[in-house]
Amino acid sequence: MLPRTSRWRGGFSFVEKWTNGRAAMLGFFIGRGYSSAAVAEMISDEEGKVTDATVRCMAKKWGLPLWGKRSDCYLVIPIKERERATIHARAQQEGLSDEEYCRRFIVSGTVERATYGMVVRQDQFEDVT
Repeated sequence: MLPRTSRWRGGFSFVEKWTNGRAAMLGFFIGRGYSSAAVAEMISDEEGKVTDATVRCMAKKWGLPLWGKRSDCYLVIPIKERERATIHARAQQEGLSDEEYCRRFIVSGTVERATYGMVVRQDQFEDVT
């Protein structure tokens, strides 16, 4: 459930539809790499439909990045602070940013199907999807 993103302004003279809450949600979803169509669907409410063109227009006005190529995408993975610190330390040892280190590790680790079983023990993680 998204937070309410419209409010009455000036008594009952008009309804403010692009509040800071809606703008924040738009920026948050764009920052997570969602497409403009997906963002439009998520921030639309019963008061008004938001189109993907509106999302692109607002992102451009605010200077937010929109990922141009259809092949660009981002994978957001929740991890513990300690795990992130370990990743950061290993990335620094290799002279890479955290993101580039993870990208190389994931891409290289998924080339061969058997790599997962060699790296990840069966009892290392809880069974989640």
